[in-house]
Amino acid sequence: MHNIKTYLIHGPDSSREQRMITEFNLANMDLSGITWLRYPNKNEIDVDFINKCVSSRSNLLPWEYKIEDIPRGVVSCTYKHYLALKDIVENKYDYGIIMEDNFQFIKGINIPERINIYINQLNKYYPEWDILFDLKNGPPSDYNTYTDDIYVYPRKHTHENPWHGGARCASFYIVTYNCALKLYNNYLPFNSAPDAWMCDLFRKLDIKCFWAEPNVVEPWPHTSTAVT
Repeated sequence: MHNIKTYLIHGPDSSREQRMITEFNLANMDLSGITWLRYPNKNEIDVDFINKCVSSRSNLLPWEYKIEDIPRGVVSCTYKHYLALKDIVENKYDYGIIMEDNFQFIKGINIPERINIYINQLNKYYPEWDILFDLKNGPPSDYNTYTDDIYVYPRKHTHENPWHGGARCASFYIVTYNCALKLYNNYLPFNSAPDAWMCDLFRKLDIKCFWAEPNVVEPWPHTSTAVT
């Protein structure tokens, strides 16, 4: 059995809480094994917190913020990802699953079984893997063809767009302990939303990034509370 810990990045919206509980039940996920990261929320982010956790830099890239302009919701969300990484490292979990409350599972799939398949295939074919993203969003991975019984594919580092490090949105990803340790040690201070910030770290740390194909996670139609 894999030593896995699961985290949900969550805010004060009670409607999202009940929706995610329903999603987890339908996907056969054990609610008792999920840590809900509820704090700090954007109304709890003050100037001192931003000065401590957000970097100020010149020559900003298009997806980065000036420190005085970064939305409190972005700070809250990104910091909660950091707290998940911190817990993985401190408790020495083999793997962490980090999710946001802005997705939905594709119906009819046993998610714990699929996660075990992902990890087993990564360990078999790519034993030095770091992180896997699953979200039906944006372009496919760098492969032009896929094998029916293989669900994991490498993502190259490119400079074509904000996802130049290989991340595929931060809604659902699986991270190894070694990767969590690298990210945790380099996470603060950050300068953008968690997915874009991880892309910067992936390039800096040469993180071996993978995407799941086909996906079992897809976006949930919603209005973002992070950028407001």
